[in-house]
Formats: sequence, C-alpha cells, structure tokens
Amino acid sequence: MGLRAAAVALLLGLSACASATTTPIGTPATMTETSAAAASPPATPAGPQAGAPDVRAETRRLVRAGAPGAVAYVRDGERVWQAAAGVAREGVPMRTDHRFRIASITKTFTAALVLELVREGKLAVTDRVERLLPGVISTRATVADLLTHTSGIPDYLTAPGFTRALEDGGHLKAWTPRELLAQAGPPGRPGTSSYSNTNYILLGMILEKLRREPYEKLVRKRIALRSTELPTSLLPAHLAHGRDGATRVNASIFWTAGGLVSTAADVAAFYRALFGGARPEGRVMREGGYGVFSERLHCGVDVLTHSGLILGYGGAAMSTEDGRRVVVVQVNASMPGDAIAAAGRLMCAKAPGPTS
Repeated sequence: MGLRAAAVALLLGLSACASATTTPIGTPATMTETSAAAASPPATPAGPQAGAPDVRAETRRLVRAGAPGAVAYVRDGERVWQAAAGVAREGVPMRTDHRFRIASITKTFTAALVLELVREGKLAVTDRVERLLPGVISTRATVADLLTHTSGIPDYLTAPGFTRALEDGGHLKAWTPRELLAQAGPPGRPGTSSYSNTNYILLGMILEKLRREPYEKLVRKRIALRSTELPTSLLPAHLAHGRDGATRVNASIFWTAGGLVSTAADVAAFYRALFGGARPEGRVMREGGYGVFSERLHCGVDVLTHSGLILGYGGAAMSTEDGRRVVVVQVNASMPGDAIAAAGRLMCAKAPGPTS
C-alpha cells in the first residue's frame, strides 16, 4: 500500500463490529504464545458460544489471513487469556507486551479526558466550540457534537492536499493542531452524523486550553498506564513494526484523534476501568455514545467498542456494558476488519466455569 492510498484510509475508525472474511493465504509465521488465568470464575456473558475464548486460535487465524503478527487479550472478571502469534518485525517473535499504534481507539482515551473536565464542572457538553476556541473555528457545533461526530466539520485526513503532503514526506513532520485544522474544509451544519477525525483534534485543543498542560502529559498523569503514551519519537520503544506504509511516523499527524501507542493489556485495563465503574466518566460515555460505539454482536451480547486503522496497524477494543468482559485484538497490518471479527468471536466465546 502506497503512502497516499494509506493516508486516505488512515484512522477511518471503523465503528461497526462487522465481520470480515479471513481467507488463509501463505504459510503462518512462527508463533509465540503466552496465556494467564486466575482462579475466580466470573458470570458468563449473555448468549455465548460454546468453549473458552481461544486466543491462540484467533492470533493464528490472523497470521494466516496475512498479518505479520497479532495479539489477542481477553479479561473476564479476574481471569485473563492472552496470546501472541507471528512476528513484531523480521526475526523478532511477537509478544503480548509489544506495543501498537492504536489509531482511533485513541478517541476513547480523549473522550474520557474531556468528560473528566465535565465531571469536575469545568466544561459542559452543551458548550459551543467556537466560544471555547475563539478565533480557531467558526461553527455552531457543541462539545457533544464533536464527541459524537455530528459537528458537520470535515475530516482533515481525507483532504487531497493532506494526503499529498503525507506522500511527500509529511508523515515525518511535526504538525501543529492548527495546521491539521487548516487541512479540513469549511464546517457544515451540525446535526448530521459523519465520522471526522477533526472533531477529536478540536477536543484535544479544548483539553489543553482548560488543563493548561500538553496532551502527552495528560495521558501520563491522568490515564497513567505504563505502556500507553503519545510518542515523541518517530519509532517508539517496544513497537511492533507495521507491515503497510511507514513504521516511522510522527504521531502529531493524528494527535488526540489517533496518535497513542499502547499494549492490548493497557487498552483492556482502560476499558475495564471505564465501564466497570472505576472511572465514573465511563457511565456518561456509555449513555451518550461519547468516544465509543454501541453494538450488538451476532451472539446477542451488547458491547461498547472502538476500532482503529492507521499506517500498518489495525485493532479493535470491546467491553460488555458492565465492563466485566473486555477484549482487545491488535495486528501489525492494515487489517481492522479481521481484528474486529476476531474480537467479536472472543467476546462471544463462553468463559469456562469453576473447576472441581
């Protein structure tokens, strides 16, 4: 995939848990697998399929489908299943603690930070964006419109000029938020649903203005997960190398819309904290559809989810509405549909009961 083609596809943030056909091609890469389980048995999700979540089978399936490597992570109550297959880069087996560019799954993190401000009374979802950011943009959209992609503001990532800039080496350049906004077309009328990464760039600007701290510091302090960060280097440490496009990328291109790197375990821990009640803003996110999408899987389980696509990476995160079961799947290839399908199968798999 060339950089221009990849740039057009960047961070589409596939919201649906649609299944994708995974046709085996070639020979599976060398696999390394790890798994862990605790003893306390949780309740089984509604409508599951028979059998425990087979994370090893799903990572193997993803490698057979064409991904260089894959990681799958399932947490159900206090029990954890995780596996890695394939390679992180040539000659390096994939491990469960390898980091990935999580792309639009970043939006869940950004939305949580914004709603933390709402909980503290420093912001309201009904606040108008142009009043929060005077001189930055002229729009009648509110904070809620940004969070739910109903602002009518075009997506800067699909602007022809921006994709040309990425092809000409712009993926290595440090971009300011205002430079990203300048790539988007004139704002339309709020009220129509249209996925736009520009919404979450504006949310990042609001965050930094009200907190008076840079986003990368807010992630370190307020998300506080060891392996999750907005990287400042083009090639962050412990990063699985993406197959398609460029492994070396400046995260400022995606910033608060999709710039984070993380592990499957960190993303799962964050989703569990949000929807399991440890982070109170999760309730508002669930009720308002802020930073996540609500889906009903083929087995009848209702999940809160986000997925991501970026240069050479694809992934999906899902949580039951009560945060009891969380699934994260990551691949180092532009295969978000396969990751979504794998996450759905793992979410529907029945957790085993207690052993005698």
